[in-house]
Amino acid sequence: MAITLALLSSLLISGTTIIMKKGIERTNPTSAMLVVTLVGTLVLLGISLPQIQLHHLKTKAFVLFIAAGVLSPALVRWLYFISLDRIGPSMSSSILSTGPAFTAIIATVFLKEKLTPHVALGIILIIGGIVTFERDIHTDNRLAVHKIKDLLFAVLAALFVGLAIVIRKMGLNTLDEPLFGVTVGFMTSLVFYTLLCLVFKRLRAEISLNRNNTLYLCGAGVFLTAGWLTLFYALSHGEAIVVAPLASLHPVMVLAWSYLFFKDMEKITFKTMLGVIVVLVGVLLITFR
Repeated sequence: MAITLALLSSLLISGTTIIMKKGIERTNPTSAMLVVTLVGTLVLLGISLPQIQLHHLKTKAFVLFIAAGVLSPALVRWLYFISLDRIGPSMSSSILSTGPAFTAIIATVFLKEKLTPHVALGIILIIGGIVTFERDIHTDNRLAVHKIKDLLFAVLAALFVGLAIVIRKMGLNTLDEPLFGVTVGFMTSLVFYTLLCLVFKRLRAEISLNRNNTLYLCGAGVFLTAGWLTLFYALSHGEAIVVAPLASLHPVMVLAWSYLFFKDMEKITFKTMLGVIVVLVGVLLITFR
């Protein structure tokens, strides 16, 4: 169940990315970030409010879900945008894809989950495959030299992705209410983004919406909400060490969606296909461990 839900989460989040690509063509990341998070929060509140009980707000899990929401997607997205500007999409995406490795390390320490050789090799292959085709898609074939401080933003983003997964699992171990957990996470992110826009005038000035881009972003918000809800249920049923790499496969699925429906968006090369095959082998190792 955990494996199926984790893969479904990747599929739904990849759909979000495809819709966002079309929506951002008509707007900007700040507007997209706000609308998608707002839509998700409203959808989740509508579903979860009748089921939330007062004692949920007094549990340790509530604090853990807030902490995870601050880390990811709130801080992760902010750090990723900075890294895109500093080191470009190829290096940023490659480093961010190492998140499951951080999850594995942290989960073995704090959750006492067992990292078997099959799962370890599967994680390595998934990360290696994603790095391979991400660099092939985004790179200009020149090996750029970056300062350590510029790389730090992407490394921190990957670390926070891995840490957030573990914190969510800790919260679910305390209170097994995935719907409550994902609702708290979305609300936390919305508050974070709203405060950013209030503090930074430049972000407020970037907000620009019209009927067309709002429809795209609302659709992306629905897909993202479903993807995150599925992820929380996957964590509820399985170990973080297994769920994290399988839930990080959305770059591969985005590639498939792009090739099937938007052939002009991505160029498929031998190196890209090799990366995808390596990822699939990694998935099989984890699935049939």
